Amino acid sequence: MRDFKLHRRQVFQGLIALSAVGGIAACSEQTNSSSDATADSAISSGLFDAADMALIAALSETLIPRTDTAGAIDAEVPDTLQALATDWGDEGFQSYWLTGLANLRTVLNERAGARFETLEHSQRGEVLSAYDRAVFDGDIEDGFYRDFKNTVIQAFYMSEPGATEALAYEPVPGEWIGCVPLSDYPKNWAT
Repeated sequence: MRDFKLHRRQVFQGLIALSAVGGIAACSEQTNSSSDATADSAISSGLFDAADMALIAALSETLIPRTDTAGAIDAEVPDTLQALATDWGDEGFQSYWLTGLANLRTVLNERAGARFETLEHSQRGEVLSAYDRAVFDGDIEDGFYRDFKNTVIQAFYMSEPGATEALAYEPVPGEWIGCVPLSDYPKNWAT
């Protein structure tokens, strides 16, 4: 019987060859998948139709308008919500969002006396502010609107324009003291 011995050099050569083959295979899959469909076509064929996307865009822009910093439209919040609902949401989540948007559209159109998304920005602001106040004061029970507003805000601040233009990054808030005598802080916290 023959003894099979591996030398360290042979092991490393095999690992390098294996990783190179894996890298080549991964690159070829990536180029094939990126040529099949673009992100725009994936978003446009999502859960929400054009009317829903128009309402989402109007609501998002009303909640976070463009000022000296980017607004919700600049941060592509409607597209983010479309991708979230289409790619991540299960049937219950999708049904909740579709029903919630339909109900919110009806309520806002009734309050505005016209289609909400066709109003001027200032008019949309007045209608939405009054509705927002009523919901958060507890006069109206609308859990979907609370969820929608929260999701729009989170999507905005997780986007590049929201994180880089609207928020400021301070690496060390306040003064950093590297060496502090223990007598200055006599107790430790357990929680």
